[in-house]
Amino acid sequence: MSTALRLKSLLAAVLPVFLALGVLAAAQQEKKTTAGRLLIITGVDRYHDWNANSEKVRRILQAGGFEVVISEDPWVLTTPGMERYDGIVLVLNTDDRWPASVEQALVKLVRGGKGIGIIHSANNCFPGWDEFEEMVGLLWRRTGEGNRADHDHYGPYTVEIVDKKHFITEGMEDFPVADELYRDLTKYSDFHVLAEGFSRDKQARYPLIMTKTYGRGRVFHTALGHDVNSMSSEGFQRTTLRGMIWAVGGDR
Repeated sequence: MSTALRLKSLLAAVLPVFLALGVLAAAQQEKKTTAGRLLIITGVDRYHDWNANSEKVRRILQAGGFEVVISEDPWVLTTPGMERYDGIVLVLNTDDRWPASVEQALVKLVRGGKGIGIIHSANNCFPGWDEFEEMVGLLWRRTGEGNRADHDHYGPYTVEIVDKKHFITEGMEDFPVADELYRDLTKYSDFHVLAEGFSRDKQARYPLIMTKTYGRGRVFHTALGHDVNSMSSEGFQRTTLRGMIWAVGGDR
């Protein structure tokens, strides 16, 4: 066999190996540089611009390294494709319950280890859905005696960090926002408070940023985020990004 033929045979043998190694290296690098894959569920909100808000949240999370998909159809939670996602983010507000199979799918996903983010008025949702209320912990309710949720008028105030050792708020100082300050929400289960705000109307402090676990899943919950202007706060963006990194286990 001539030298040229021998070299051609050698290249034919080793080239597929080099190509395979290149693909593997690229895949490993992608895994290292991607914070995770998130699904934003949105599409309905009587009091907020869900379209603009969900897009703003998407941009914040993508800038932090997440792959983010937005869906207006909660039925996606029941599909096998959810295996590809590390977490779910709710940017919506509705009293209407989801179909039972969709509700059960969300509960199963979070209990099974998916992270979930509750953004602002998502804590208003689904009165009477016991598992969701337990999952979130603190919710806006006006459904009976003692459920008197409200908020100070939209405007500037300071978010006060009360736990500076948690992964989400480590190294952070108090920060300004222009937002609604939710107050007198109803507690359904225990949670850990990372930040709170002082209500001028009630002359009392209320939780604003919280975490908890639900089964094997982690719940990040922020009462901030009324509109795009509110979400432009550096503090909102940092806590939301780090909140979802924490929710999907990125601090481990």
